[in-house]
Amino acid sequence: MTEAVALPPLLVAEEARIAVDGVVAIDRLTLSTTGDHLLFAGDPAALFAAITGVPLSSRRGARPALTGKAARAVLASIDDLDEELPGEAYVVAGSLHLAGRNVADLAHVSLMGAAPLDPPLPPGWTAEEYVAWGARLAGARRRAAADLAVAALARVGLLPARKRLTSVLSHAERRALVLAQAIVMAPEILIAESPLSGLEGAAAAFVLDALVQATEGRRAIFSVTRIDPASPEGRLARAASHVIVLAGGEIALEGTPSELFSGVRVYALTVHKNAEAFRAELALRGIPLRGGPHRFSVELAAFGSTRDIVAAAQAARAALVEMVPLIG
Repeated sequence: MTEAVALPPLLVAEEARIAVDGVVAIDRLTLSTTGDHLLFAGDPAALFAAITGVPLSSRRGARPALTGKAARAVLASIDDLDEELPGEAYVVAGSLHLAGRNVADLAHVSLMGAAPLDPPLPPGWTAEEYVAWGARLAGARRRAAADLAVAALARVGLLPARKRLTSVLSHAERRALVLAQAIVMAPEILIAESPLSGLEGAAAAFVLDALVQATEGRRAIFSVTRIDPASPEGRLARAASHVIVLAGGEIALEGTPSELFSGVRVYALTVHKNAEAFRAELALRGIPLRGGPHRFSVELAAFGSTRDIVAAAQAARAALVEMVPLIG
């Protein structure tokens, strides 16, 4: 009887330093994940940009999310891409591996399909054309690309909309369309950036179902803007095998969903002065502070209150300039 071959961890980092346009965004990141569905919360945008190769400028209103040298040649007819896109992220020190492949030398690219958050879509293209071009740019011939596009659209629930222009698709349908393009060449790993951000009700349910279908039989990395257990993003997080909260380029919290969602609330904090005195004041109140030197996270148990955080900052004369809920 043949034994199953153990897959390498989905993501492994050893002292990884990631720079965006030459400026360090993440420094000394070390982690090794477990399971097949990894979820990030907090601020993982630079990490996702480094892994997917999609510049930060391609999110929310820059250019179509077709990446790589061949894609840029095609997109030159749509927009002038003679200059490098701003917001490009690279591993500049240490190591980062996706499923055992080195991200720094792009050895991982053939394993993944990327679904960035709300990239602009060519308004004159149909949904089918958009996905088919994703296949063609990955090397498929025209006829094969058309067939692959239909299969990918069917998988995410967009087959009835395949002849509609991208400009008339709903927000949820556009999210599903980007997923379809990401999986059109059947990658081993899907990387989807905040696919449920801002969605509720029927729209969230539609994209959640598309995600379930898109990840069937493959590993996946997701991100969320916030983990509220009762929200659609919270439900996505609960289905993950490993959850990591990044704050200020550092791991603020990580573990399995059952470990992280046991009544604990997590807040991201930005502190510009007297951080160590602030840490000591929080410790007196039984509140652990993680991270630094300026970006932190705190965990509040069910009986804790954000008033305790503010009181500790006042007692320490700490410059607490931001407090954002991440979990709970």
